[in-house]
Amino acid sequence: MVLSTDQVNLIGQVFESYVLEHHRDDILGILREADDEAHYPVVVDALTLFETNMEIGEYFNAFPSEVLPIFDSALRRAALAALQAAAAPPQLSVKQNLHARVSGLPVCPELTREHIPKTRDVGHFLSVTGTVIRTSLVKVLEFERSYICDKCKHVFVVKADFEQYYTFCRPSACLNEEGCRSTKFTCLSGTTSSRTCCRDYQEIKIQEQVQRLSVGSIPRCMVVVLEDDLVDSCKSGDDITVYGVVMQRWKPFHEGARCDLELVLKANYVKVNNEQLAGVVIDEEVRKEFEDFWEKHRSDPLAGRNDILASLCPQVFGLYLVKLAVAMVLAGGVQRTDATGTRIRGESHLLLVGDPGTGKSQFLKYAVKIIPRSVLTAGIGSTSADGSGPSLSSCRWLASSLS
Repeated sequence: MVLSTDQVNLIGQVFESYVLEHHRDDILGILREADDEAHYPVVVDALTLFETNMEIGEYFNAFPSEVLPIFDSALRRAALAALQAAAAPPQLSVKQNLHARVSGLPVCPELTREHIPKTRDVGHFLSVTGTVIRTSLVKVLEFERSYICDKCKHVFVVKADFEQYYTFCRPSACLNEEGCRSTKFTCLSGTTSSRTCCRDYQEIKIQEQVQRLSVGSIPRCMVVVLEDDLVDSCKSGDDITVYGVVMQRWKPFHEGARCDLELVLKANYVKVNNEQLAGVVIDEEVRKEFEDFWEKHRSDPLAGRNDILASLCPQVFGLYLVKLAVAMVLAGGVQRTDATGTRIRGESHLLLVGDPGTGKSQFLKYAVKIIPRSVLTAGIGSTSADGSGPSLSSCRWLASSLS
């Protein structure tokens, strides 16, 4: 089913009036920015929007890929209306690259997921919570090309196909409504008559949060596609909530080759859940408790150290030397610069080697709980040793990336 013209107009009018009522200040702030070519987001709360018009919510849940571009177009019209109604328009300028970012979905199993979506979720707009385990470099993506028919000189635009890794599918005939049907075209993109249409592009991989899985479950991963202002919005180790459309993609078909489908999440908005302030904020109560603790152990600082180690990973009895090593890795060190100007990091790595069942994984899980930016990985999928060295089950890495 495709949205009719009346439905498209209704969605656009309702959203335009909504953003003018609830986000006029945000729009005016964007119009005051100096860079007219940058991409600017306007974050919209889904619950408030759907309460304004429930019919919009039904269309959005049923056809998210069609409704989101309508939101962007309505947002540009709202920005133009706000510019015309502003009291001091000389300070404002029109911005074409505005994006409606939808957040705050209702907390229900149909829309909010703590686990990786499956095939039945394709085409649905969901919020998925996970940990970023990998980020790619930001790339330049060509998303559309202009062609001119050699016969009738009709110019038409061909968009890249997301489901085929943004491959351009050359049309079989001229798209002129007058019925030219010619099969010879010339690409105009990149020439003096038509500039290349590109955008920023990045892929990240998120993993299910280990603390939300049942015992014995292996965390699954999913690729998330970020575009425009969403690129570089998160880093490896961040706990994020991604709002986007679940889609599938595959490599272009080749005769005799197997077609492998992949589920990806095309992000509309990314919310980082573990954002930290630039400086560590310690209130007076914590500071006084810290001072009183070391005042108590002024005559014997090692006793105070032992009290701290006793509270580290309390489910493991003893092993104070191992706990001391783990505490030193988590605390980290101070970066220094030598005489040649080379920066030497202050953090260290720790390799725990021991028989199965001696508590190596318990130390890793405890470290993940107390460090805000951390990723817990398993040896599943790694190559096993050839028997000449320790197996993966008897080794654990505690890397400096935890700190």
